[in-house]
Amino acid sequence: MTQTIIRAPRRERFTVLDMRVVDNSHLSWAARGLLAYLLSRPDHWQVIVKDLQRRGDLGRDGVYALLRELRRAGYVHYAQSRGPDGRVQRSSYVVTELPTQPLPAPPTTASPEAARPDSAKPHP
Repeated sequence: MTQTIIRAPRRERFTVLDMRVVDNSHLSWAARGLLAYLLSRPDHWQVIVKDLQRRGDLGRDGVYALLRELRRAGYVHYAQSRGPDGRVQRSSYVVTELPTQPLPAPPTTASPEAARPDSAKPHP
């Protein structure tokens, strides 16, 4: 029988993926490719949409559409941390190899101090 898939020698620079990632028929081919790419990055690599645009052939909206597809499927999670004033200070994507994997604990953020509600006296 003729060999139909020729692989590179695995001495370095290779990635091992769970086959459920590439066999997930609920994901588009493009989403599977992006997920495989993201899972091949180092553990502390930051997902930056502009960087993904430069590395691929999709524009900003295309990259966001694939990230949304992966979020709906449970492979990508979007996290935001807010400062004491309630404004978003930092946001990041967390990528998991399997959608059932637990996420790391969110960073602790200072909760803004709640204002006391005004007590309204109903008029008779």
